[in-house]
Amino acid sequence: MSTLSNVIKNSFMSIGLGFIGVLLDKSLAAGFLTKFFEENLITILVALLAINATTMGIVLTKIRELTDKINKPSAFAETKAEMLITVKEQVGLIIIGVVLLICNSSLVVSGNAQLALVVETLIAGVFAYGLIILYDTATSVLIIIDFDAQ
Repeated sequence: MSTLSNVIKNSFMSIGLGFIGVLLDKSLAAGFLTKFFEENLITILVALLAINATTMGIVLTKIRELTDKINKPSAFAETKAEMLITVKEQVGLIIIGVVLLICNSSLVVSGNAQLALVVETLIAGVFAYGLIILYDTATSVLIIIDFDAQ
């Protein structure tokens, strides 16, 4: 699957998960998600970026060992390119998260229930997307471990 189609698929899945989370939060009249994301979203996204960067460093080290072992330096070129895209996605999520949190605290959004629902859904979607990236990175570790066993 191409990178663009992955980003689109992940975006829609994240927005869907965000919408479900926001609807659940609102139907229970909890107000937890909005407060939680206002206080923690950017910190969580930066922490996820740090975790993923560290994990990718480990994966790239193992990839280097494997390419040296099979004497094929370009064997994982596409994997390395995908990892760079992941970092760009995460930086983009941090920027989008900041913009959405600013919008969410504005009088324009808070005065319009439908617009507030959209912005809150997108904020929750940014969080979900960050978790999807974390999952993908963790999966890459397992793939590398399995590859080494072959």
